Amino acid sequence: MLLPCSPDENVQLVSDNPVALVKELKKETGKDIWLCGGGALAATLFSEIDEMIVKLNPLVIGAGIPLFSGAIEPTNLELADRKIYSNGFMLLHYRVKH
Repeated sequence: MLLPCSPDENVQLVSDNPVALVKELKKETGKDIWLCGGGALAATLFSEIDEMIVKLNPLVIGAGIPLFSGAIEPTNLELADRKIYSNGFMLLHYRVKH
């Protein structure tokens, strides 16, 4: 389901050619680019991803959403940081080694 409009003035919704947009944004000066959109977007943009933050919840809910919902080349990741919360929730911050 697509959002009809951005929930925040600092959030830009994009529905076409995300690779071209990310390449243009990377040419600009400024802060990091944060992308959310699920496995299909992650697979589409994999060649442009420099870092990934993987969130793990200590809850099994069924099939779930794949991290990448498309074929990508095997790629090494380097663990850059991690945070483990008392409830078992984890944030794993990886650098992608293209």
